[in-house]
Amino acid sequence: MDEARVVEIWNPAGRHTGSGYVLGDDLVLTSCHVLEGTQAGGRVEVRQLDRLGRTEWLPADVVWLPRQADAELPAEADGALVRITAPQWRPPPGPPVRYGRVTGRDRVPCLGLGFPDAAKRSRYERDTMPVRGHVDPLHAMKSGLLTVHVDTGIVPGRAGWHGGSGTAVLCGPHLVAVLRAEKALALGVLDAVPVTALSELPGFRQTLETYGVHLVIEDIGGPAADPPTGPELLPVSMPPPRLRHRMPEASLSALGGGVVTLLLSLRLGPRSAGLAWVIGSFFAGIVAMWSILRLRSPHRPGDGREAARDQLSEAVLGEVTRRRRQLLGGDKKAINVTFTTVPQGGRDAERAWPRGDFARIADFLDELVPKRLVITGGPGAGKTLLAYELVHRLLSRRRYQGPVPVPMGLAEWDTAAVPFTDWFTARVAREYLSGSVLTARHLLATGRIMPVLDGLDELDPPDGARSRAVTALAQLNAFEGPLVLTCRATEYTALSRAGDRLLDCATVRIEDVGAADGRRYLIERALDQARLRAMEQTLFAPGTATAAALTSPWTLTLASLVSRSESGAARIGSFAGVPDSPAARQEVRAALLEALIPTVCGADPAERSPRYAARDVTRWLRLLAASLRGGNAAPADGGGFTSSRDFEVHTLWPVAGPRAARYTAVAITLVCWLPALVLLALCFHRNGALPLSGAVLLALLTPAPLVSAWEARGRHVQPRRMLFQRLRGRLGWSRVGLGTVLGGVLMLPLAPLFGQGFALAAGGAFAFVFGFGLALSVRVDVDRGRLVAAAVPTALAVMLIAGFAAGRLGDFVGLTAGFGAGAIGLVVGVRAGLRGARRRGGGDPDPNPAGVPTPLSPLRNDALAGLVSGAVMAGVAFYALLFVDWLRVPWPFAAVTAAACGLAAGPGFVAITTRQYLGVIAATRGRLPWRLAGFLRWCHDRGLLRSAGTAYQLRHDDLLEWLQR
Repeated sequence: MDEARVVEIWNPAGRHTGSGYVLGDDLVLTSCHVLEGTQAGGRVEVRQLDRLGRTEWLPADVVWLPRQADAELPAEADGALVRITAPQWRPPPGPPVRYGRVTGRDRVPCLGLGFPDAAKRSRYERDTMPVRGHVDPLHAMKSGLLTVHVDTGIVPGRAGWHGGSGTAVLCGPHLVAVLRAEKALALGVLDAVPVTALSELPGFRQTLETYGVHLVIEDIGGPAADPPTGPELLPVSMPPPRLRHRMPEASLSALGGGVVTLLLSLRLGPRSAGLAWVIGSFFAGIVAMWSILRLRSPHRPGDGREAARDQLSEAVLGEVTRRRRQLLGGDKKAINVTFTTVPQGGRDAERAWPRGDFARIADFLDELVPKRLVITGGPGAGKTLLAYELVHRLLSRRRYQGPVPVPMGLAEWDTAAVPFTDWFTARVAREYLSGSVLTARHLLATGRIMPVLDGLDELDPPDGARSRAVTALAQLNAFEGPLVLTCRATEYTALSRAGDRLLDCATVRIEDVGAADGRRYLIERALDQARLRAMEQTLFAPGTATAAALTSPWTLTLASLVSRSESGAARIGSFAGVPDSPAARQEVRAALLEALIPTVCGADPAERSPRYAARDVTRWLRLLAASLRGGNAAPADGGGFTSSRDFEVHTLWPVAGPRAARYTAVAITLVCWLPALVLLALCFHRNGALPLSGAVLLALLTPAPLVSAWEARGRHVQPRRMLFQRLRGRLGWSRVGLGTVLGGVLMLPLAPLFGQGFALAAGGAFAFVFGFGLALSVRVDVDRGRLVAAAVPTALAVMLIAGFAAGRLGDFVGLTAGFGAGAIGLVVGVRAGLRGARRRGGGDPDPNPAGVPTPLSPLRNDALAGLVSGAVMAGVAFYALLFVDWLRVPWPFAAVTAAACGLAAGPGFVAITTRQYLGVIAATRGRLPWRLAGFLRWCHDRGLLRSAGTAYQLRHDDLLEWLQR
């Protein structure tokens, strides 16, 4: 019990005293007979409980009485509501009051605290007396009242309970009733009016809502639960995984072990060995290599599924906490929105509460059988925030053992081509489990994951056919596990009328935010509360445009941000008192959007001056918003779907037009290569290698910049990334081993043609570039067979051309040829491997490491990959320019040339996303800021943008439409 909510009541008209309990900020629940002689609107006095006796009597108004015209009041209607009106009153701190309904047949312990006559100290002062006992739901069931038995502490006589009327009865944290009178049955047996009985009286619930109190009644008591035997994880039937998911990653390495063993057996085995010896040695090698890989793989202690579940839970909680703060405008305070259950006429989940709110969404889901929920509401009603709050509250429990709720946006799901379980497990693996699709499938199949799917309405373009949404609902109905889905109310209602809806679920609709909740939210978030208190009453006055506009979390968050500046608060205040109409309401919303950017551009206390001017920020965001196409944007890298609200740093080229940025990236590529080619030509000229040998070598280098330039002009490039953690697992080292095997195979035709030294240098350089490049930077989901089939002939052709053209210059030509062959072979092979993967339904982008990827991660990873590659090439070039006879130059010249070679190999060849990003900046020629990434990060920090994985989104559809207009 919160003692700060207990108040003493004095009724001057009837000369009565009583007790009360503060429900919200200033609303008090008491008994009606305590206010005898006082009508609705009359004055009484209240005094808050204070152990030191410092509180004073404060004025209060009677705001609700039941059946005022009746001379005789039924016992089950003995309740009243009083509102404290004193300006010096401060609401008690703590969480909102919870309400309960006692169910079942067992007694439930209860506690109350009032001011009865038995504790009278003087004529005008009473002390407190607790009511410790239990509620017996089987006693006096026909009366409509609850019976409270006082069985602990002092039990006064019948007259001693006078003054205790109005005492709140709490069972645990739930307020279940208000004391009315003592029964004549025996001492310590009291009548109490249930909150459920009061909620059915006309005007009671409406009065609570008017003053910001949400009446959500939870069931307490009931039959004792069975002792838990484990988490309630129900298996989910799923289609079998595809072949590529069932094949272990070490299969190719095991096959290589078999080949090596076969070659050794042919060389060292007995001459009389037959076919059985050959076949047996081959399979023995496969078994031996497989066993070695299995022994060196790390094993999780205990149950691997539980360890993976714990890893997933921790990663999801961290990501949801960050996104929740973004949705709240960089704050932690949220509006306690309420929702009502909407019956669908059949196939509804059982045990759904009629009403719920933001603070009890997790408890609401706990009661559902089965645990399937659809959250609907209008634009900006807080559907996504409510879903994230559900995830946050479930995972924040101390010992939560249920299914891990994993939020996922639906906009990228290709419902026609990819089954739901395949798409969802691939996304979970990519974002949270380091790419392990098999682990994600096991967790989903065993009921350890609960999908939380956001944006069913975003699957199809506005005002169009809902074909993707219908297909999605059909697949989700086939999914038997727990599920949460969000959708706009209008779209879901239209789907339901057509017979397309989620079955066996509870459907809730988020209600508009009441005036009291909106006013409290603005005051709590305000930096200058005095500024808002001066106009809070006029902003939320009934019948005004501001009161009608400020009814959603989005508009209230806008108002909270805008009111932080003097000009923004004045802009909002200019609409105070304007009568409500659709046009006036739209003007209020437009004014909030217009004032948003100037407000966030105001000088930060930590900055001496504003970083960006509001006019520039508006112009730049308009340009970015104009580049977003209607419906679904073009698929990234040729596969998958991307929401039209998303834009990524590595796909911003439409801002500059269809070709300008991409062909500017081509020019940047050639500029990166030009210094290296010129300086190498000077080195050849200095050592007398021109015209013949040097010209041939320069010609051999020409395919690399051409291939790089051709890649830079692509519409959807794949950002490079080096995942060094792959070298700790089987995948990375199996790819390094593959590169080593291919390098050794390529030595075979080179040795008799150009000598052992050339072959070793070329094969070793190819193995290093191809093996480590494949291990560190090539996506997991690639057709390895097609990659090898395309890369090996290409690499062999490069080596042969280099050998025939300049092999006589020495073994360093072989080293250079091997580096070039490995790089070009990777480019050609990866393209072929991706095409092959997409033909069988794969080709998904690289998985993000477990953690929190940001929208700038692709650019940052691409630049880092270019820097590492450039540093390696610069080191090799510096060594060659100092120690190879026909290339030797003084060390200053060697250093400059090596740096130019590093620029060509790193930014000029590897860092393709960086070049396209620079192309966008150069092609827009000042229409966007030169530090575009820093500007986007600033917008994100100021709440103009939000992030979803590696994509930026404008904060809300209203802001997007306003910018596009």
